[in-house]
Amino acid sequence: MKNRRIIVLVSITASVLLFSNIFNATVSTSRFNESYPAVVCPPNTSGLSTAISLSSPKTLVRKTGTSSMQTSPVGFRRYAVAAQSAVIEAGSVTPVVWQVRKGVWAGAVSCSAPISSQWFVGATADITSKGSLNIVNSGLGRALVDVTVYTEKGITSPRTVSLKPNSYISLGLPSLAPGSQQIAIHLLPRSGRVNGFVVDERGKGLQALGGDIVNSTGDPKKVLQIPAVPQQTGKKSSTPHTLRLLVPGDVDARISAEIKSTDGTFAPVGINGRVIAHQKVIEIPLNVTMASGKFALHITSDQPILGSVFSPTLVQGKRDFVWSTSAEELTSFTLATTGLAPTLVFTGDRITVNLELTYTSGKTKKVSIEADDIATFVVPASVRSVTFSRVSAGTSGAALISSKSGYGYLPLTPGSVLTKSSVPASNIRVLNP
Repeated sequence: MKNRRIIVLVSITASVLLFSNIFNATVSTSRFNESYPAVVCPPNTSGLSTAISLSSPKTLVRKTGTSSMQTSPVGFRRYAVAAQSAVIEAGSVTPVVWQVRKGVWAGAVSCSAPISSQWFVGATADITSKGSLNIVNSGLGRALVDVTVYTEKGITSPRTVSLKPNSYISLGLPSLAPGSQQIAIHLLPRSGRVNGFVVDERGKGLQALGGDIVNSTGDPKKVLQIPAVPQQTGKKSSTPHTLRLLVPGDVDARISAEIKSTDGTFAPVGINGRVIAHQKVIEIPLNVTMASGKFALHITSDQPILGSVFSPTLVQGKRDFVWSTSAEELTSFTLATTGLAPTLVFTGDRITVNLELTYTSGKTKKVSIEADDIATFVVPASVRSVTFSRVSAGTSGAALISSKSGYGYLPLTPGSVLTKSSVPASNIRVLNP
């Protein structure tokens, strides 16, 4: 009888504890807010004209250099920028900036969300340089940025730049590395909402020597793909390309390279097996004998490396140049193309890319790209945006754009990526037992 009472008592206690846990249990549900960060466009420095391609006139924009953080609809699908940098809430669409010194040169760059590290492989700081490094702080707090310059002689001491909230600063390239002909720049923010942009503009006296925007790349990698290098063949010679490389680590790198074109795949002369000294900017002539068109350059290294290709160009009888930079593996995203009509170039071992073209009329059209090594597609002038989807692994891409003022290059990389932030969930019984 006594044992029976003990058993009953234990059973009642266990039941009470069980029901107590049930009624007081917190139901775990993970909730997230998803959003695209606002993207930042380069400032319109002295003498330049800047137009931003958008997909919708309802896109919201604000300017830096003011105390106001208020946004307002653009009202156009091609937005002309004044002196200040523009901060754009474009959602899933990546706006494209077309920057021009009228009749002299042109260049393209994507507006992008703040980046934790940016590398620029291109430009010069010698007596011909009229270029600049433009740093934008689009945030509400002061920003600190470390700027490290690499030259043909080696690495320079980092320089720390301070920026006020919602402002930008323009630094002349000759002031960063006086007299250097070959430079690469690393931008490393310590604080703030920071974006960097490099303009490589050159002149000799009153003679303009062209210009371009040097698109930034991510951190060094052992495999680089430069998807689109313009090849122009004249009456007597072809384009004299120059390959610029940097090994930022502490060990020299051994590299190999492969050119992919519609004429076939081959190794450029004088590159395979070459050793690249670390922490020095190296240039190698890249002589390619082939018909006019485009080619891709794939570089493999035993050490993380950065690279780009410099190419003189000729547009409507005017001399310009373009920097073809490496591109990340292509992902699904939407690119605004209003007013640009770019030539898209894709490269990879086996290329599969689906395109959805959205016209200014609102109509859409789907296009499927399938090829080996390299493929091109010319976007009609009446298209306001291109959406990339179903991309094969190992495929990267870039856009080539020409105008009366010059030639431009743009890697196909999304300006902003969808971000998630968790929403705290509370059990009401915790607050009111």
